[in-house]
Amino acid sequence: MPPLRRYYAPTGTGEVLADPGFDAVPTLVETNRRRLDRGDVVVGGLPLRELRALARREVYQSQSPPVATGGLSGPLLIAGHQPELSHPGVWVKHFALHGLARKLGGVGLNLVVDTDTLKSTMLRLPTFRDRDPAAVRYDALAFDRFDGETPYEDRRVADPHLFASLAERAAQLTRNWGYEPLLNRAWPEVVGHPPGIPIGERLAAVRTCFERKWGCENHELPVSRLAQTAAFAAFAGHILGDLGRFRTAYNGAVRAYRARHGIRSANHPAPDLAPGEAPFWVRTGIAGRRERATAESDPRRLRPRALSLTLFARLCLGDFFLHGIGGGKYDEVTDALIRDYFGIDPPAYQVLSATLHLPLPGFPATAADVDRAARLVRDLRWNPQRHLPPDAYDRPDVRALLAEKAAIAAAEPTDRAARREWFRTLQAVTKRLRRFVRDRVGPAEAARARTEAEAAANAVLRRRDYAWVLYPEETLRPFLQQFLDQ
Repeated sequence: MPPLRRYYAPTGTGEVLADPGFDAVPTLVETNRRRLDRGDVVVGGLPLRELRALARREVYQSQSPPVATGGLSGPLLIAGHQPELSHPGVWVKHFALHGLARKLGGVGLNLVVDTDTLKSTMLRLPTFRDRDPAAVRYDALAFDRFDGETPYEDRRVADPHLFASLAERAAQLTRNWGYEPLLNRAWPEVVGHPPGIPIGERLAAVRTCFERKWGCENHELPVSRLAQTAAFAAFAGHILGDLGRFRTAYNGAVRAYRARHGIRSANHPAPDLAPGEAPFWVRTGIAGRRERATAESDPRRLRPRALSLTLFARLCLGDFFLHGIGGGKYDEVTDALIRDYFGIDPPAYQVLSATLHLPLPGFPATAADVDRAARLVRDLRWNPQRHLPPDAYDRPDVRALLAEKAAIAAAEPTDRAARREWFRTLQAVTKRLRRFVRDRVGPAEAARARTEAEAAANAVLRRRDYAWVLYPEETLRPFLQQFLDQ
């Protein structure tokens, strides 16, 4: 069994997680290509080598303009994400994808996962007033009315006025930030599409517009279109036609993941497949509804779920996949499926993420300051003898109390009943000592409250998951562009 891999989001601004490192990627890509160049593994009636070639031709021909035929010989590197207002830690994958593809003489393809559902219509942002840490809030603005989860490919604007007014409403909350967020430039582009264009397509379009301005040019393909290719239909048909064996391997992989990571939830990383259930959705075309697929489902109407999407992308399409932290964790399951069901050593992938804080002024308190202030308040209550003023030691009554407490502490009994009485006696002496540090308690409690408020405010101001449209170009652009040279 491969070693357990754990991924943690970087905490400091500018920090990057890249596992494995960028220097290892060229060798891994070539190893993956040799590993997947198989004629003895048949998927959907085609040798894997031929299915991969078909999938690549269809994807390249779907681009506008189509990818040159010569591109078929170079490596195909893939990343993917929902078409949402993602944070910079997600967006770095796109820039690294372009940089690595250019370096290797290949093609970078971003899969726009429009088959996933839009789960929130809120833009979350920090708000604050003056330099008051108590005024810092984790706020939210609706960019559309939420009517329940709907796949991005079917989710259109429900409230045009609410949608169009987002930037104006946000400006009222960000006017004291000291810079102009990209939202003021980006949102008019999002709003300017014809009324029937889905929200996800709008958001993906404005993202790619900024990418191209900043030197990042990947090919893009919505998963809803990928699901309509002959290669995907062959892959899905293969699973539907061998559903019993696939279901056994699938459920075994997700259960092994739960056992290995100590997870009790039956829904994590994905629910088990029920008898007769396939790892796809069926798009009904009715009000954005979808149904679980079965062996009898029409492959032409299927949409992949998360695990079946990365399984197809890694096995049947690409030569290397760039994952975020969540995808990297779940692909431990995909690795098991590739190994146990298809009989192939799984291709390597990279987990890439980063942290960039909004360039907003924070407060001086740190977690260490909070701990130190809390310890002082606690110590003043339970160990006042450690904080007596210098002149207190000249008082006979204080010296007597100190001697009495030391003697009691040294005579701690082991018997449970005796310990209760001993503790009451010890606390009675401690209480009498407390009056000599009474004047320090108020300032210490005030300092603790202040540091706790500042640390809580910093936790809001320095979240790593704020949408890219809340950043200024002068901060975000150079941060992303560094990944073009990896």
